[in-house]
Amino acid sequence: MLRLKGVHKTFYAGTANERRALCGIDLELAAGDFVTVIGSNGAGKSTLLNIIAGSLPVDSGQIEIAGRDVTRLPEHKRASGIARVFQDPQAGTAPHLNIEQNLAVALVRGRRRSLGKGVTKERRLAFQQELSALGLGLEQRMRHRVGLLSGGQRQALSLLMASFTRPQILLLDEHTAALDPQRAELVLNLTHRVISESSLTALMVTHNMEHALRLGNRLLMMHEGEIIHELGPEQKAAASIGDLLDLFARSKSALTDRNLLN
Repeated sequence: MLRLKGVHKTFYAGTANERRALCGIDLELAAGDFVTVIGSNGAGKSTLLNIIAGSLPVDSGQIEIAGRDVTRLPEHKRASGIARVFQDPQAGTAPHLNIEQNLAVALVRGRRRSLGKGVTKERRLAFQQELSALGLGLEQRMRHRVGLLSGGQRQALSLLMASFTRPQILLLDEHTAALDPQRAELVLNLTHRVISESSLTALMVTHNMEHALRLGNRLLMMHEGEIIHELGPEQKAAASIGDLLDLFARSKSALTDRNLLN
């Protein structure tokens, strides 16, 4: 479903501030994979999502989605196959529009727009059904402006909107980091349910190692622009937070030693 081959990305190349964000990334996700990504600040996690989404160009390498080379396609031409939920609850919705209008916009994301009515009676009934499944009572507030919702409600809505058209790839960029623990747990449970029920292929960046272990079937660990370790389903199920910390320390030390020898 998703394949990255030798992807490099460097910021401020040739200057004193040069920073290698991605260093020859090779990654493949099969259809239905739910991969969590952890790593220290500056490891390249968000840059990885940005180059997949097309919001950043690659310096070299190749990106394929469902067998199609999208390396040089701009973000808007990938929108029909990629959906994303950001860390900021305000980033994934239009606050001046009401709930049903936001859902109507999400429904036609990446498609050619027409002059037809955005919210029809049939769509409104479908929106109500989808919203009722969230368990937040939003189906009773469909004509309320999204800007009046709490952060957790907006993230839940953003997740619903992102999954609405069953995207080929769902990107989750620390989408619970700005929420309090109770709301974060609600959104995480919703994340698991939406991805499982729709069999979505997903990549989730998080700083929370417990979340990274609990969700998904694979785990990637990044450091200084490289994938330094990967846990498959069985390894991930048996791992603890302590195991991840030990693994990171050993891998980081080995990477440092390798760089000193080069």
